Amino acid sequence: MLARDGFEQIYYVPYCAVCDQPIQPPLPSPFVCSNCLSKLPFRMDKEKVSWEEDVPLYATFFYREPMSNMLISMKFSGRTDRARAIGPLLAMTVCRRHLSFDAVIPVPLHKKRLADRGYNQATLLAQIMSDKLSIPVVEDLLIRTVDTSRQSEAHSAVERYQHLRGAFEINESLPVLETLAGRTVLLLDDVLTTGATLAEAAKSLRAAEIKVICFVAATNKDRYSAYGDVLESW
Repeated sequence: MLARDGFEQIYYVPYCAVCDQPIQPPLPSPFVCSNCLSKLPFRMDKEKVSWEEDVPLYATFFYREPMSNMLISMKFSGRTDRARAIGPLLAMTVCRRHLSFDAVIPVPLHKKRLADRGYNQATLLAQIMSDKLSIPVVEDLLIRTVDTSRQSEAHSAVERYQHLRGAFEINESLPVLETLAGRTVLLLDDVLTTGATLAEAAKSLRAAEIKVICFVAATNKDRYSAYGDVLESW
C-alpha cells in the first residue's frame, strides 16, 4: 500500500474538476485548483435559503457558472468525478452551519430514469458528504413512484407542483423507518428551482414522522439582482 501511494504521488498528475487542467498539489480544496475555487459562486452568508415551505433549507452555491455547468455535466454528461469536488464543499456548509442530523437521504430518481442514466447525481453527492461527516446515507426508504417530466419542461411553477404531486412514497418494509421516526434527516438534491421536488419529497418523510432539513448544492433563490441582471431579465 505504501509503495503504491508513493508511486501515485510521483506519477499521478491531478486534474481540476472545474477547468480540467492539470495542477500541482497540494490543492486548496479536493479536486479544485486555486483559480477555480475563487470563481465558485459560494452563497456565503446566504446559505440558509428562504422558501415557501416550513422546513429549513440550505444551499452552498448560487446556480451560475461555473457551478451550473458542473452540475449539468455531472447529471447529463457522465461527469461523476465532479461530485468529488462538490461534495466536500457541501459538507463544509453543514459544519459551518452546525446542522445536526442522523442520516442523509438523497432525493431519488424514478427507476426508469435511474436505469437510463446509470446513477443518481444526488446519491453521488450524498456518499461524498457521508464520508466527510461520518453520517450514513439511507437509500430506498424514499421511493419515487411517478416518472415525472423534467422540471425544465414544465411551463410554470404551478405546473411543476402538479407534476410532482404524489410522486414519492415511503418504503414501509425497511427497518430503518422505525429507527428514524422522530429523528432528523438531511434531504439532499443537486439543484432547487421552484422547490417542488424537494417539498414533495419532504412531505412524504414528514408524514412518516421523520424531521427534515432540506439541502441542495445550488439555487438562485435569494440571489441579489444587480443592475445588469435586471436589464437582461427585461
